[in-house]
Amino acid sequence: MERLNLFEILILTIGISYILIQCWQTITLFRYKSKSINRELNDSELPTVSILVACRNEENNIENCLHSLLALNYPKDKLNIIIGNDQSEDRTLEIAQKFEQEYSFIKAVDIKEDHSGLKAKARVMAQIDRHAIGDFYLITDADVCVNSNWILGLLANMNIKIGVASGTTMVKSAGISGLFQEIDWAYFMGLLNVISYSGVPATAVGNNMIIRKDAYWQTGGYSNIRFSITEDYKLYKEVCDKGWKWNNIMNNDVLGHSEKTKGFIPLLHQRKRWLSGGKELPWYWWVLFAIYGGYYFISILLISMILTGFEINYCLLIIPIFKWLLQSIQIRKIYNHLSQNPPNIINLLIYEFYLTIITISTAIFFILPIKTNWKDRRY
Repeated sequence: MERLNLFEILILTIGISYILIQCWQTITLFRYKSKSINRELNDSELPTVSILVACRNEENNIENCLHSLLALNYPKDKLNIIIGNDQSEDRTLEIAQKFEQEYSFIKAVDIKEDHSGLKAKARVMAQIDRHAIGDFYLITDADVCVNSNWILGLLANMNIKIGVASGTTMVKSAGISGLFQEIDWAYFMGLLNVISYSGVPATAVGNNMIIRKDAYWQTGGYSNIRFSITEDYKLYKEVCDKGWKWNNIMNNDVLGHSEKTKGFIPLLHQRKRWLSGGKELPWYWWVLFAIYGGYYFISILLISMILTGFEINYCLLIIPIFKWLLQSIQIRKIYNHLSQNPPNIINLLIYEFYLTIITISTAIFFILPIKTNWKDRRY
């Protein structure tokens, strides 16, 4: 048997490490179960809840979002919707106020500058949480439309020990870019559920989460939490640090659909924001990131060597083939959990190239000395 050189040993080490992680993800996804909603509950048994929506320059989305909230399968006398307008420069506030005038359980709050040191969504949440009532607070974004059983689905997975939980969000697949963002979000959501289901706290998705009132105020709320560009993870971590359990839920009831990010550069800014906020993640997360990113770098090198005629051990190609097969099985299983039609084999193959490009580009963009641009603000 031909001896492997050091570079081939490196490829083999990183590749096998990644494959082992993929095997763990696949097994966990097939074991995963979420609790179904109790459709026999009477309205009198349901708790009062508040839905908090932070928005900035969302005139094209806020109306659809609110219509989806109005269509929720939940008694309106136990529903409180609070919209925080974050100094929008368009008609967002005007649209929100129109809904406020029509529905007594909707309140529009125009967020003002303050001197708390908070920014962006965290500053909005710190000013609208004082209007929240009920035993549970649900959080979503103005560019998200939720399913009609969203509240019931989240509540069904909140036992008395759980302080915070996150539903599943996918991107609306408009066009080619939307399709691959949809697959990407679904794959990422599946990974979060795998980690949570394995007994390790992951994070909540800020556009699809629920938090118990007692757990929220034990942290002091957003006004007491040090600012983070990823405010959802910060709140999730603070709640877990207080001793509360967590949950990440993956089924059709808790599914939300977000508008896609338009443009490649904004997509990189979005991912840089996620990674910047993840600096406080435990060390084992960064080991996963290193293996994940390392795999795509060696994949690029491997392809480059083949195209330039460099002599390699072609047995190494088994790694990317096996990885793609496992990844495709996982994605189809995630779509199955969400009762959605899975992408076809061709799209799953193209997605592998998309994932390689976006991963390498994100890694490079992350280390560049460029501030994150999000909602027309720099951080």
